[in-house]
Amino acid sequence: MPMLVDIVRKDVCAFLESNEELLFNERDFQMHLATWLRTSNNRYEDVDVEYYVPKSELENYVWDSELRLDIVVKKNNEYCPIELKYKTKKVERQIARFDEQLHHKVVVMKNQGAQDLGMYDFWKDVRRVELVQKRFKRVKNGLAVFVTNDEFYTKGSKETSNNYLFNMDADKAHPKQKRWAKPESTCAKTHPNFEVEKEYIIDWHNRKIDGVAFHYCILSI
Repeated sequence: MPMLVDIVRKDVCAFLESNEELLFNERDFQMHLATWLRTSNNRYEDVDVEYYVPKSELENYVWDSELRLDIVVKKNNEYCPIELKYKTKKVERQIARFDEQLHHKVVVMKNQGAQDLGMYDFWKDVRRVELVQKRFKRVKNGLAVFVTNDEFYTKGSKETSNNYLFNMDADKAHPKQKRWAKPESTCAKTHPNFEVEKEYIIDWHNRKIDGVAFHYCILSI
C-alpha cells in the first residue's frame, strides 16, 4: 500500500501539471490546490487550510510567528501537512471578469524580489514540517512545495553570498545547517539560523502557463 505522502505528492503534481490558470498569489494557489484535493475522487477524509499548531507545542521552534500549516490532509487516521511557497516575477495580462473581457491589462503576478528570503522561507517550511512530524504520532511525513516563475531560485548563488546555505539548486545534497554567512546583516538579525534533519536533494520541474515559464519542486519530508 502506498504511503499517504506519496498519494498526496502525486495529487499535488497532477494539479501543478494540469492547472492552466495564472494564479495571483500564494493564497490563490493555496485555495485552488485545497479545492483540487477536496474533490479528488473522495480520496481524503478531510482537507483543512490554515491548520493552527501552537508553537509552544514544538521543541526548538525558533520563530516568533505562530504556525498555521497551509494545507493538512487526512486519510485513514493519518495526517499529511503541506507547506506552500509561491514566489513571482511581474506578469501583466488582460483578463475576464463576470464573463466580460476587461479593457486594460492588470498585474496578475507581482514582482516579489528578495530571493534570499524566499529561499529562507522554503527551508523554514521544511523545518516546521519536521517539527510537526516529530511532535505528532499521526503525522508520518509531509510536503514542502515551491512554485515560481523566477528562474533565480533554480540556480545556486556564489559561495561568498550571504544566503549560500539557503540555496535551492538541483542535483546536490543541501547541507543541514541553514545560517547566514554575515551575522551582522539585516537578514541574520531578523531571520534566525536553524538546522534541518537531513541533507535534502531538490528536483525541479518546468512547465508553461499562458506563455509564462514556471518552475516547481515538491520535497517529501
